[in-house]
Amino acid sequence: MVMKDFTSPSGRSKTAKSPAFALFRPVLFAIGAIGLALGGLMLTHRSNPEIAALPTAPPQAAPPAPSPPVASPPVVLADPEPAPPVSSAELKGFQMKPADQIAEPEPPASDRYELTLRLERGDTIEKMLADIDVPEADRKQIAEKLQGLLKKKKLAIGETIELLMQTLPDQPDAPRVLTLSVRPQPEREFIISRQDDGTYAAEEKIYKVSPRIVRVEGERSGSLEQSGMRAGAPSPAMTEFVRALSYDVDFQRELKQGQKFTVLLEQLVTSDGRVTHPGRLLAGELRLLKRTVTVIRFRPQGGAEGFYSAQGESVVRSFLRTPMDASKITSHFGMREHPILGFSALHAGVDFAAPPGTPILAAGTGKVVMAGPNGGYGNYVKLQHTSDVATAYAHMSRVGPGIKPGVSVRQGQVIGFVGTTGLSTGPHLHYEFIRGGRQVNPLAQKFAMRAAVGGKDAARFQGLARQYLTQMKSAPVVANAKPTKPKEPAAPQIAKGD
Repeated sequence: MVMKDFTSPSGRSKTAKSPAFALFRPVLFAIGAIGLALGGLMLTHRSNPEIAALPTAPPQAAPPAPSPPVASPPVVLADPEPAPPVSSAELKGFQMKPADQIAEPEPPASDRYELTLRLERGDTIEKMLADIDVPEADRKQIAEKLQGLLKKKKLAIGETIELLMQTLPDQPDAPRVLTLSVRPQPEREFIISRQDDGTYAAEEKIYKVSPRIVRVEGERSGSLEQSGMRAGAPSPAMTEFVRALSYDVDFQRELKQGQKFTVLLEQLVTSDGRVTHPGRLLAGELRLLKRTVTVIRFRPQGGAEGFYSAQGESVVRSFLRTPMDASKITSHFGMREHPILGFSALHAGVDFAAPPGTPILAAGTGKVVMAGPNGGYGNYVKLQHTSDVATAYAHMSRVGPGIKPGVSVRQGQVIGFVGTTGLSTGPHLHYEFIRGGRQVNPLAQKFAMRAAVGGKDAARFQGLARQYLTQMKSAPVVANAKPTKPKEPAAPQIAKGD
């Protein structure tokens, strides 16, 4: 049987909606909202008696016919009672967030400051203070008080003036000097201080000076003297050390780069730690490849102060083995071809390469018989030590101060400085040893040792030697020594001739 589509009895499609339903939909939403509000009131009514006492509106019957939605009257709720305070037991396990702390304002910046001035040529204290706008009345008082401490003395150019200053808010362009201090000597300090009444008072402070034993350790890089100075030893102490070693150390054959040394110094220090004397040499040791050479300062009873070996023998020989702190022989004694003249001739001395300006020492005590230019020798000094023995030094850049014919010199005194004057291919010292009127090989000469400590001095020396040897291992390292790897020295120019 074939089924056919039929229309509904009303003649409308099944999906078509009734106009009455469309009109009734807002009413349904309003009724739902009222129901939710009444449900909330009922829950509140059970817990709050005041709400329960309010009159309840009678229920409204549903309208028989659809009508426009009517706004329901607002529901007024009573204010709830304040919640009871929470006990500490109920807060257990919870952490209250602290209130934001108000940052305290930073204190105003200090109006005091320190200032260091340097006394230049033509300066006075009053002029220096005027340059930094100190009021005239203050600077006159300060200058007068300081002059009273100095008496008739004057401050040296380059002296530093330490100031404590104060700026006043109402006078920013007129700073006050609270204190002025100057220390012309490490053990003496002059202080000018401002008093509460605006006047200035003067004070001289004296510091106690005491000896302090320190040591300097280093490695040879370049000359021994310069190596010690880089490690923190003063130049005079290192000069003494080199001279004391030069009697016994062959600087050409034994002295090598990297060899270690120690010097023991006696400094003078003020009670607040300032060094008034950088250090007098007490003892020292140089560690060579095969031996260690030690020198110790000692003064025998009724004798002159000098340096001795650890066994008590004087280091002083008749002549120095080497007339300077040098380490490279560039030409030995004997026949050779002259590098400038081009023919074979006797090289009547020994050439030592060294940087220009290296001090040259007198090999022994004697008298100057020649000092000045001497042909191919350049600047030249000759010393007569005995009727039979003399020494000569050539190619100097200049002769030492006070060195002239007729002047007596002591062993180890500086008589000139390395140069390259005359017939010379580079900076070096040409050193000759003359015996019986003719040149001989300086390196082949034998020099006897001088006297040794004996008698009552022996026990005193041995006690001092033990003390110094211990301190060279245990004394504090000198404060201003900052061991750093020194730069590699430039290779000296090798002199191949005179």
